[in-house]
Amino acid sequence: MERFIRKEPQVSHPENNQTLDQEQGTTQNTNEIEIENIEEVPNNGDYMDGTSIDVNLDSSSHDTNVDDTSFSPDIFDPRYWDSLDPRQVDILALKVPKRDLSIKKGPKDKYNRRFSARSYTRILPNREECNRDWLVYSKYLDRIFCFSCKLFTNGHQKGQLANDGFNDWTHLYERLREHETSSDHVLNMTTWYDLRNNLEKGRGIDKAAQRQLEKEKEHWRKVLFRIVAIVKFLAKHSLAFRGHNSKLYDDSNGNILGLIEMLAEFDPVIQEHVRRIMNEETHVHYLGPRIQNELIHLLASAIKFETIKKIKSAKYFSVLLDCTPDASHQEQMSLIIRYVDLSSNDVKIEESFMGFLDVNDTAGQGLFDVLVTERSFSKLKLLKSYLRSTMTQERLNDLAMIALESDMLEKINYERIIEDFISKNAQRIKFFK
Repeated sequence: MERFIRKEPQVSHPENNQTLDQEQGTTQNTNEIEIENIEEVPNNGDYMDGTSIDVNLDSSSHDTNVDDTSFSPDIFDPRYWDSLDPRQVDILALKVPKRDLSIKKGPKDKYNRRFSARSYTRILPNREECNRDWLVYSKYLDRIFCFSCKLFTNGHQKGQLANDGFNDWTHLYERLREHETSSDHVLNMTTWYDLRNNLEKGRGIDKAAQRQLEKEKEHWRKVLFRIVAIVKFLAKHSLAFRGHNSKLYDDSNGNILGLIEMLAEFDPVIQEHVRRIMNEETHVHYLGPRIQNELIHLLASAIKFETIKKIKSAKYFSVLLDCTPDASHQEQMSLIIRYVDLSSNDVKIEESFMGFLDVNDTAGQGLFDVLVTERSFSKLKLLKSYLRSTMTQERLNDLAMIALESDMLEKINYERIIEDFISKNAQRIKFFK
């Protein structure tokens, strides 16, 4: 297992500040919160002078890696079913095992036999078709498993379907008929259906804990909703995010933390979020620069996605290029697409900003070479130049995209941004899903 895990270097601080874990549900991470001058915090939300909490993520070397680097197995993969904890088994029982419906047939064995997706359907004597919802095929192992027998068998059960998987394709249908009529299989199916029914109706033995967990998930979704709204507001109006420090209730902590403080005066969700941070009840806050960059990138990506859909529907478009040297005297070429917007009844010509590209030759041929070597441009996918190797450059591109295409930003669904944010990190998926 260790070969799947990459240890992150620890970040040291000259001060003897207390460091706390930043990522949800993980062990120590490089994203740290520094607590300074913590005094007793009144419950009414009015914080005393001198009380501040540092929410700065000062490990800039990790800003480019917004994904969790720890290995987290896919609970829907039969290879990991033997190592699932009870909570993961409940999730599987409730969501039903997933099938890759794109796989119609598996690879052929030495007898020229292979798995067929037709095995998912059982033909009854009266020719009625019945779905074998318990049958799962692993494309990695080229074997089939019985979901209910694999997860709910007490002790060892005979048969490959409940253990290492079955791959004798010559005798497949004979073995399936034998297995699905066995008493052990019927008992395990009953256990699965009863558990799923109880979970759906909240009647499990841990129903109180389940309700509390759902409340906690809803709270964090509401927190993320408000943070995304703040990031959107600042980016749309081209306002600075950070100040001279990243401490809550400090005079120079910047706009994003200042807006969090303002919302905490009247919004119950942010008020509770800030209370937990100040009382050290949570090590997770989603207020650090790395999370800000990630949300900015997700908003810009959503705008690009909508823009590309319009360009594809227009079919014909033209490319506008313009070069300007930046502060380091590096020529930067702005890429703009001009097209006819057919997405509404009011047909009009639109110009959409797609990003900045670094160029060394400002002649026509040089600009053309940079354009055609932009790998993803030819397919009109999201621009990700090999020249842009730092989060700073990508952040500037994303902020420019949001500011220039602010009209399209209003059409973006916050829930979609939150779902994308959750999907980028294995620990977030484990908590929210």
